Amino acid sequence: MLTPTATPAHTATTGARALYLGARDKKTITCTAEALVVHNTQRQIRRYPLARISRVVSSTETDWHGNALALCLKSGIGITWIDTQGNALGTCYPSQRTPASFALAVELLTETTEGLERYTNWLRARRMEVLIRWGHECGDRISPAQWQATKHDWVYAQRVTEHLPRALYGHCLAWTGAQMAAHGLTPTLLDPQAQPIALDHDLCQLLWAEINLCAGTLAATPQEDEPTTALFERWIARNGCAMLLHLQSLCRTAIKAMDTLCPPGHTAP
Repeated sequence: MLTPTATPAHTATTGARALYLGARDKKTITCTAEALVVHNTQRQIRRYPLARISRVVSSTETDWHGNALALCLKSGIGITWIDTQGNALGTCYPSQRTPASFALAVELLTETTEGLERYTNWLRARRMEVLIRWGHECGDRISPAQWQATKHDWVYAQRVTEHLPRALYGHCLAWTGAQMAAHGLTPTLLDPQAQPIALDHDLCQLLWAEINLCAGTLAATPQEDEPTTALFERWIARNGCAMLLHLQSLCRTAIKAMDTLCPPGHTAP
């Protein structure tokens, strides 16, 4: 089950990236309580806060102080050494692996063009999952023509026929917001042009479509005195895991893409 995780120190901000310590100039690495400090032969000193470092790539010409190594390991930052030919000699891994923050991974996912494309493909795949569940539950009442029409409208055009009272959408959005808050997710993401992406709306639409598709027969014979809140609570009590399935899938997609879509790293002078 997906559960909230603490944000590790080295991924506290969305600007965390790799630190490259190349062989162009010999360097010595010391540290403060919260940063690595790089000294070169020109007596230049640069400080790199741990919160801005995701991993370190170090040349063999770099001298590390023991306390700087220990600080990286305590903070969950791995270090890989590269020789003059570009070959990786080995990596120093923390003994305690801190899980990546789900919320941070999702925020990073849509900030690049490739990441936004992955998010779009993920959302389309989740819409297809909703359609498949509808087929499993109501297959005996769905004609091939109805299946294809619903697939075209819902999976590709994001339109779903609303059988239920529109007032239920507010309850659906409130449930979605509560689930997102439990996992530290913000309602809005940003695309590469800093335009907003309504994550809460996208997730809510998945649940809203499933309610309408799978509860169509219920809506066809409503109880006139049954309030919409009771109708929603009755459905969510049996199907509340649907949102967790969407969040688990998003978590896997975002964390898998976190390293491959990482922005260019720091290069120490």
